[in-house]
Amino acid sequence: MKRIFSTLALSLMLALPFTGKAATSVQLQDPESTVWDAGLDLRLRWAGSDNFPNTSHGETHSNDYFRIRTRLWGKVTTERIDGYLRITNEFRYYRSPRSEKGRQRFPDVTLIDNLYLTFKDVGDLVDVKIGRQDLKFGKGRIISEGTPCDGSRTTYFDAVRLTFKFHEKRTLDAFALYIAREDWMPTLGRRHDARSKNKKSYHEDITGYNQNEYGAGLYYQDRSTAEFGWDLYYFFKGEEGSKSTVLGEEDPYHTHTVGTRLLPRFTETVSGEVELALQAGDDQLFAGMAYTGLTYAPKHQLKPTFTVAALYLSGDRGSGRGKHAWHSVFNRDTALGDMVGAMYNKYDHTNLLYPHISIGLEPTNGHLLSMTTGPLFAPVEESDPAGGNYGHFRGYHFRTYYIINIGKFLAEDTIFEDIQFRMLGELMTKGNYYREGQDNIGYYAEVQLTCAF
Repeated sequence: MKRIFSTLALSLMLALPFTGKAATSVQLQDPESTVWDAGLDLRLRWAGSDNFPNTSHGETHSNDYFRIRTRLWGKVTTERIDGYLRITNEFRYYRSPRSEKGRQRFPDVTLIDNLYLTFKDVGDLVDVKIGRQDLKFGKGRIISEGTPCDGSRTTYFDAVRLTFKFHEKRTLDAFALYIAREDWMPTLGRRHDARSKNKKSYHEDITGYNQNEYGAGLYYQDRSTAEFGWDLYYFFKGEEGSKSTVLGEEDPYHTHTVGTRLLPRFTETVSGEVELALQAGDDQLFAGMAYTGLTYAPKHQLKPTFTVAALYLSGDRGSGRGKHAWHSVFNRDTALGDMVGAMYNKYDHTNLLYPHISIGLEPTNGHLLSMTTGPLFAPVEESDPAGGNYGHFRGYHFRTYYIINIGKFLAEDTIFEDIQFRMLGELMTKGNYYREGQDNIGYYAEVQLTCAF
C-alpha cells in the first residue's frame, strides 16, 4: 500500500523524455512539444534558543545550530502530462547541546522529496496528480505537513489527488494519502533515529509516533464572488502503530473531521475569515477547532494590514489527547511559532485559546515586516500525574520577522533574482501552566538566506 503512489509516478516519469540544465527552460522541437526545466535552491539557516518550553510543563535550555538544505529539481511538461522530481538534502551542525553534534552530517539525509505525475484535463474535467507531493488546503490548519518530525526539511505526502474544475473559480479536490513511519524510497547516507544513543540507526521516525498514517478527504473551494468566498471539507485519518506510541489510544486509531471556512469581504479595506471544524473518532472522541479573524488593510504606500484574531482548540484534563481534545490532522507544524509548537508532543496542538493581533507592513518593494502577539491559554486545566493541577495561563507570546527580497535589487531578470534574507525572533513569558522554577522567559532567534537558481 505504501509504495503504490510513488512507484507508479517513478515508472511513468522514467518513460518521459527528461534531460536537464539548471535554471533554464527550453521548448523542444518534437511532436509532443515537450518542455523540460531544472533548477537548484539553497537554504542556509542559523537558529538559537534558550528556555524553550517543552511538553512536560517545563523548559529546555540552550540550543544553537546551523542547518543547510539543498534541493535539486527537474520538471517535464507535455500537452497532457507533467512530471516532477525533487531531491533534497539537509544536514546540521550543532554548537549546543553537545549531545547532538554527531547527528545529521553530510550527506545525511539525502532523499526524494517530490516525485509525481500530473495528468491534465482528463475527460476535460479533472487533473490527476499521482506520487510524492506537497499538499496544503486553505490556511493549512488541517492539512499542510506530511513529515512533521524532520522540521521544515520536507512536507511531502505519498498521495493521489484529483482536482475537479466545475468552474474557473469553483474546484473540488479529492485525495487519498499515506505516510510511512520510515521512508521506503532510496536514501543516501545514514538515517538517524533520535531514540538511538549511538546515532547509528538506519531508521528515521518520519511521523514522530513510530506509526504509519493514512487518510482521505474532500475539499471544495468557491471563489466565484469577490464579496464572499467559502470552503467546505471532510477528512478521514488513520494512525497505525504500537499502542504505546499512539499516546495510549486504540490501535489503529481513526478520526473524522468536517469543517468550513468563510471569507467575507465587507468593504475594499475590511475582510474577515472564519473557520469551524468538528471532529469525531475512536475512544468516543468529540472535539472542535475554531478560528475567527478581522483584517483592515487601508490604502497606503506602506501597504499596512491589521488583523485581530483568535484560535481555539478543544482540550482535556488529562495529559496527551483525550475524548474531547482536538487531534491535529496533517498539520503538525510550527505555523503559530516555534515556541508554541514546542509545548506539544510532536507539534500536536490541542487545548489552546490564542487571541492575538498581527500587523504587517511593506516599507518598500521587496521588504516585508510582520509582528504577531497575544496571550496563550489552556482552556481546560490539565492534571499533574504527581498530584495537583497545572494552571490555565500558558504565557504571553511575541513573534516577528523581517524579509528582504535581495534579488529584486541586485540581480533582477537573472538567474540570481530569487534571493531572500529573513530574520525571525520569538519571545515568550511563561504563566502558571509551567512548573515553578521552569518558567523563565524563553527566546528564539533565526537568520535565514535562501537562493534559487
